[in-house]
Amino acid sequence: MINMNFHSITFKAVTHIFTFSILFILFITFFAKNIFSDAYMSLEEEKVAIITTNISPSLALNMSYSFDEAVDEILTTTLKNKNVLLLQLENFETKTTKIFSDDTLGIKEYYNKKEILIKEELYDPATQQKLGKLTLVYSNDDYDAYMDDFNRWFFLGIVSFFISIMILAYLLFKSLKNLSILDKSLKSFNPNKPKKLSLNITNNDEVSSISKSANIMIDNIINFINSAQNLNRQLTQSQNHLKDAQRMAKVGSWEYNPQTHVLNLSDEYYRILGIKLNKTITWSDFLDYIDKEDYLRVTSLINKAVEKGSYFDVNYTINLTNSKQIYLQTNAKVRKKSDGSVTITGISMDITTDVQNKRIIEKLAYFDPLTELANRTLLQDRMFKALQNAKRDNDKLAVIFLDLDHFKLINDTLGHSVGDELLIHVSNILQNLIRESDTLSRLGGDEFVILLPAITDSEDIHNIASKIQKTLQIKHDIGSHQLYATSSIGVAIYPEHGKTSDELIRNADTAMYEAKSDGRNRYKIYSQTMGNYIDKQLHLEQDLVDAVNSKDQIEVFYQPKIDTITKKISGAEALVRWRHPTKGLVFPDDFIYMAESTGLMVELGNIITQQAIIQLKRWNDAGFIGLKMAINLSARQFQDDTLVSFVDSMLKKYAIDPTQIEFEITESISMSNMQATLRILTNLKELGVSIAIDDFGTGHSSLAYLKKFPIDTLKIDKSFVMGITDDDEDKVIAQTIISMAHSLGMKTVAEGVETLPHVKELENMGCDLLQGYFYSKPIPKNDFVEFLQNFSQEEK
Repeated sequence: MINMNFHSITFKAVTHIFTFSILFILFITFFAKNIFSDAYMSLEEEKVAIITTNISPSLALNMSYSFDEAVDEILTTTLKNKNVLLLQLENFETKTTKIFSDDTLGIKEYYNKKEILIKEELYDPATQQKLGKLTLVYSNDDYDAYMDDFNRWFFLGIVSFFISIMILAYLLFKSLKNLSILDKSLKSFNPNKPKKLSLNITNNDEVSSISKSANIMIDNIINFINSAQNLNRQLTQSQNHLKDAQRMAKVGSWEYNPQTHVLNLSDEYYRILGIKLNKTITWSDFLDYIDKEDYLRVTSLINKAVEKGSYFDVNYTINLTNSKQIYLQTNAKVRKKSDGSVTITGISMDITTDVQNKRIIEKLAYFDPLTELANRTLLQDRMFKALQNAKRDNDKLAVIFLDLDHFKLINDTLGHSVGDELLIHVSNILQNLIRESDTLSRLGGDEFVILLPAITDSEDIHNIASKIQKTLQIKHDIGSHQLYATSSIGVAIYPEHGKTSDELIRNADTAMYEAKSDGRNRYKIYSQTMGNYIDKQLHLEQDLVDAVNSKDQIEVFYQPKIDTITKKISGAEALVRWRHPTKGLVFPDDFIYMAESTGLMVELGNIITQQAIIQLKRWNDAGFIGLKMAINLSARQFQDDTLVSFVDSMLKKYAIDPTQIEFEITESISMSNMQATLRILTNLKELGVSIAIDDFGTGHSSLAYLKKFPIDTLKIDKSFVMGITDDDEDKVIAQTIISMAHSLGMKTVAEGVETLPHVKELENMGCDLLQGYFYSKPIPKNDFVEFLQNFSQEEK
């Protein structure tokens, strides 16, 4: 029988279990009920708050317009909630009170029954005038049922918990009493003659596990004696490993005694310095490797550390014997002993690669990687300093925002590599046109910003802007190409046009867009009216978003195409118009670019396609069989992965013969990404539709790729058509396009046909289809039906 020890773990463990269990039960008994009660009541009150929050705005709105029937309907609907007992609405304006309840009890009786009561003030949404007060009584039955369930389960939980504690205490006492047996065995252990403990370890309890561990400890002590014999060999190996580690990490260690002037260097330090091992190096030689610019700083730091007996950490440049420079980081500690002797121990790491990488990172952070000009971050920093100086010295400064005209066309037609070469070429030109104190930066794409600090005469700004414009508009040799790179320039001046960098850049950007909208290849000085123009454009963009979302303002007009052989209408081209609610009819040139820039083009293109197909369906149903509908595809639509599936779904939905549909794309789209173009065109052709190249002759098409593309029709640009009667060059170009198309098995369409001589000349050239104002301008769908009914070539 084991005697009970009141200081034993067994007694303490069992006592603590019972004590804390009783305390826990008491705590749960006195506080849990209130906690759960309050929590559930909060949930009930939250439900009521949600109801009042949901109906209050609607009640207030209908009360403000005196829609009594709507108010009654809202309250009646709310009363259908089984937990809503009563609704009382007080109208302060009519001084009336409405009560909605399925019971005869009043608010006071419900209050005495401790039902949930919520009152909500109602305000006019427009004037915030108090309209009335809503009182809602919510049933407390769910709460009472919940507390009954809680009390029942709570009692069962307490009983189960107490039984578990009793079982746990018994098992713990039974297990821990065996520790006394292990205690006696350990006291009899002789460390001078270590041997395993004679213990009963047949059980799988913790005491047996501890006994096994004790025997393992005895084995480890025996093994330790054998391990000590290998210590010297391992120490030698560790020193060799340290040398290898220093070599891989490019870290050298050293130690210097100022009293004896003895300097010890590790092997790796010799390698870092590029000198032979074991060559005698004095402290003076050691310091002479430091670059002149860092010498005084480093030696001063070392002397202060020696004087104070402290650490020092320093980065510096050293010059090697082969004239090469490297960068070191040295951490060292000065140790002073009681006898006054001093020892400096340090390690030095070769951080040359890190320094070079840091410089590259800094360059990437502050400079444009393509042109090596300042980027936006560096420009902002220099503008901040320039503005401080201008404010202090009462000077002016100017910001020039420059954008290359039609740069996207160069990228699309000649490739991004040519575009990049042009950007580098332009940056070199601009750099030569500005002062050394000015900052030229590239914000991205073809946008450049020039900061001109300390401007004394506003005329200087005009001179440099005009000089930039004239210099850029000349011919530039870029690789094998000769390009004309005109620019649109906007200028903002401090302090007239802004007092912060953001204001100046934004206003210069606004002036640049004004220059673009005024015909490009010019510069503009910012004015307040330009800001108003931008605001109008932003409002127009928002109107376009609303128009595309609602779809009812987007209308498709149709321009007929005439067959030169049959003299009949062969079909039409679908051309979009925007019927703005206040601005009237808006033409594509005034909003398509907005759709492109705001990401609406795909959705707008889908609207046009769907309207055109629906109209074609109506013409078919009306008996105008065999007409062909031409629909333009923008660059954004051509990049849309869902384009082919959308077209397929429209053809199937409206039961349209695919041969009646022809999609028109521009040369720049077809040449921008040959592989993607071929894939998309092939997928469209598999649906059975036709493909036409629009504005042919104005781009840079490759005839080899044109032959590979599944093209059915070439549209001759109107710039050639309009000159065929009086310009021999235009006539030759048009004839060449027609002959080439026919040789490739393609048809031709001439657009911009405006006179009878145009018609006769194109018919003689063998052009297949004619389109232009000579026959009809683009007209609404109803007018087009009338045109179909009345058209006669003889009348023309």
